[in-house]
Amino acid sequence: MHLHILGICGTFMGGIAALAKEAGHTVSGMDAGVYPPMSTQLKNLGIALTQGFDPEDIPADVDVFVVGNAISRGNPALEYVLNKGLPYTSGPQWLAENVLQGRWVLAVAGTHGKTTTASILAWILEHAGMQPGFLIGGVPENFGVSARLGGSDFFVIEADEYDTAFCDKRSKFVHYRPRTLVLNNLEFDHADIFDDLAAIQRQFHHVVRIVPEQGRLVVNAAASALDEVLAMGCWSEVEKFGQAGAVASDCAWSANETVADCSQFSVTLNGDQVGEASWPLIGRFNMLNALAAVGAARHVGILPQQALESLAEFQSVKRRLEVRGVENGVTVYDDFAHHPTAIAETLAAMRARVGGMEGRGRIIAVLEPRSNTMRMGVHDGKLSASLSDADEAHVYCAEADDAESLKAALNNAATLHDKLPALIDTAVAAAAPGDHILVMSNGGFGGIHNQLLERLAAK
Repeated sequence: MHLHILGICGTFMGGIAALAKEAGHTVSGMDAGVYPPMSTQLKNLGIALTQGFDPEDIPADVDVFVVGNAISRGNPALEYVLNKGLPYTSGPQWLAENVLQGRWVLAVAGTHGKTTTASILAWILEHAGMQPGFLIGGVPENFGVSARLGGSDFFVIEADEYDTAFCDKRSKFVHYRPRTLVLNNLEFDHADIFDDLAAIQRQFHHVVRIVPEQGRLVVNAAASALDEVLAMGCWSEVEKFGQAGAVASDCAWSANETVADCSQFSVTLNGDQVGEASWPLIGRFNMLNALAAVGAARHVGILPQQALESLAEFQSVKRRLEVRGVENGVTVYDDFAHHPTAIAETLAAMRARVGGMEGRGRIIAVLEPRSNTMRMGVHDGKLSASLSDADEAHVYCAEADDAESLKAALNNAATLHDKLPALIDTAVAAAAPGDHILVMSNGGFGGIHNQLLERLAAK
């Protein structure tokens, strides 16, 4: 069968392309605004990719069109498909019918940490010899790809609450029918499709409704918004997780950092210590991501100690505090953080690692607030505080219409730039040997990482 994917370079749809190719289908696709790591993965898989959405570029032998949720009415390729009455489906629907049916699905949902937690969970299962399939919204470095079919009944998936497609406004994750469901956290986000937090909670309730009675929910004990979701109805076993000393007595899983940056921590289950972990990642949020994954893995029979031992070999995910290079003693990082909570947690993790020790250098934050929610001003009240752990911060905004409100939201916590070269000049001039430049964006950010490294090398 020939699948032609509209919006193929999104992380989810690129994963669909990889799974379909592995299953023996012919796969092609089209998109705009292509950038790594997904463009690189598609190229390596030998998948034909067309820039733009000109109907004349659509192959003649397509059996079904798979439409990504970034494709809206008015898109020329989509209008061609509708006008011609050609067969089409959404990515989640295709996945449910062709890959997930009959498998033990372990899904990871939440506002933050889905990609990292799903990657950790897939690695724990892989390390235990279970050969899971997976589809993750990033590229786990242990695997080098964002998706694979796997060699067992187990399938790990990043369960996104964003809508499914132009023709299906339910959240993606309702298609997955998980047996094991991780609920990492829940805050208001995606203001372009949800009116308020209650609207998102309703979608989370929908996915809780389809977890079997013999299934299990692994739930963040500190997220009151998730407690409200469970209060709407829950028919499965629930195990809660959280940070030691900050959770109630009914919390099954707790983690306690044994070094400040959380690169080492211990874990207890129902009050008994079950093991310790030492791993390359840092940050309280990553420690809790790992704890959730350990709890989920236990549902498929992996002992906590075995899961914790596997973390020593976990290699993180592309674009999650990823070191892009070091030039003249300055380290440049790439991170996907784009919500104030994620920005604050990422900076706190770096601060714990770098500390305030003389000679260890400063943290220079460089942020592109390009998510729809951020551009709509929903998070303006939290943006300034989220940058507090940076020694110096620079924010890029090329849109004049957004600049005035963004400047007010920053409240002098950062310098606002409307030209990328000027931002790069400023950051490079400020950086000294031992400093850390942390770039945060959920897009390509104009290739800023390589430009910074080139300029630092020539400094």
